[in-house]
Amino acid sequence: MYEVFNVGKTILLDGQPLSLVTPAGVEGWIEKGIPHSYRYDQVRDPLDGKMKYRCIYEKEGAEVPFVLVNDPDEGDGRVILFDGKPDQPPVFHQLR
Repeated sequence: MYEVFNVGKTILLDGQPLSLVTPAGVEGWIEKGIPHSYRYDQVRDPLDGKMKYRCIYEKEGAEVPFVLVNDPDEGDGRVILFDGKPDQPPVFHQLR
């Protein structure tokens, strides 16, 4: 599964909906040579109430940005949150 689109509760960024992408989906973009960029924003973790960072991807040709989530086939499908702002893109093999 490369791209998971949220059909239940909508995740918003600046009032606009986000699509979901798994680490495997981003790896697929890289393998296919699809241009994309990433950035981090800060959100409150609903589980512990602390401010954390999430990774937002923009893919060439897509109108809606993507938020990085765990693969629902292998985990809980939740948005991946980081305690500190990473200096580089997430290392996908370390997230699994």
